[in-house]
Amino acid sequence: MEDLNITYTQLGLATSVFSFSWSIIGLFGSYIADTRVSRKKLLAILVFCFSVCSMLTGLVTGFAMLLAVRLLMGAFEGPVMPVSQSFIIPQSSPHRRGMNMGLMQVSAVGLISSMLGPLIQVALAESIGWRAAFVVTIIPGILISILIWKFLVNPVTSINAHETGAEKPKEKIHYIEIFRNRNVILSIIGTLFLLCWYFCVLTYGPGYLTKVKGLTDTQMSWVMSSFGVGAILWGVLIPRLSDRYGRKPLVSIAALLGVIAPLGMIYAPASVPLLMFIAFVGWGGTGVNALMQSTIPAESGDPRFVSTIIGSNQLTGELLGATLGAILCGIVADKYGLTAVMYICAACIGVCFFVGLFYRESAPLVVARRKAALLPRANA
Repeated sequence: MEDLNITYTQLGLATSVFSFSWSIIGLFGSYIADTRVSRKKLLAILVFCFSVCSMLTGLVTGFAMLLAVRLLMGAFEGPVMPVSQSFIIPQSSPHRRGMNMGLMQVSAVGLISSMLGPLIQVALAESIGWRAAFVVTIIPGILISILIWKFLVNPVTSINAHETGAEKPKEKIHYIEIFRNRNVILSIIGTLFLLCWYFCVLTYGPGYLTKVKGLTDTQMSWVMSSFGVGAILWGVLIPRLSDRYGRKPLVSIAALLGVIAPLGMIYAPASVPLLMFIAFVGWGGTGVNALMQSTIPAESGDPRFVSTIIGSNQLTGELLGATLGAILCGIVADKYGLTAVMYICAACIGVCFFVGLFYRESAPLVVARRKAALLPRANA
């Protein structure tokens, strides 16, 4: 922010343009993955391209160029999550589906991005400069895109078992049927507020910890890395428990944990160990991510169009929750301070709690148990 001379409002814009192109192209890329091309090849190309954009972030010379690079990066990264989940859903047994999706979407992201990211990137930025720290991010991107291209196996389901993985027969997607599903609609509404909470805590949390709480950059990086530790645990535990006890109750429980993160940062004293603990517990809210963004809508809708269902959910969440939310929170931060932003984040994850109360249960094992329990009554 200091080198580019940008405000919190401009920081919010830099986040929002990324989310904007992520959401729009994410749905388009999901449609292509479902209907036209090999998901494996598409995913490898996308990973390589957004890694190049990550490198270019370190070469920006002004705010306008930063916006352009972030806009392009969001476009390439948008389809990655729904396309990736489309590999996991058909290849997971029903009793492990939630855990596997949470492992990919939340825990892996928590380990690499949220836990190791702040520690490595802040340390690199302090030693070689923030620009060089961005440039070197292309290295793991290139390696991963090569591994995807060579070793990832295209998903095979009972619906597309005749495919070899290269080309797909064209499928007509019935959007009206997709959006008649109650769980899909609730997930779209909830994801809107969920992503506002998620992105704004991560975007404005570092500034809050350093400017309001008075932590050093290194102390801040340790607190932010604790969010990643929480994501690793909760990202597996919450979805795994939901496989056994149901998606519906675990969404609300995880959302309540998520309220702890922003409110804890506000009311806790400036103690690094305490703030690290609050970040760890409060990031239990990321357990909602895998369930609300992917698992519940995917297993509630037509299995042929999993990428499109998840991409549609991502579209509204990223477009309104992350894009508009980041802009508004940036304006609020400049006008009323970063504390007001933390209150907004707490309110957003609180909405997810109430959305979770209205879900229809979709966990296969729980649904099967309930049907089995009803059989004796029906026979009687």
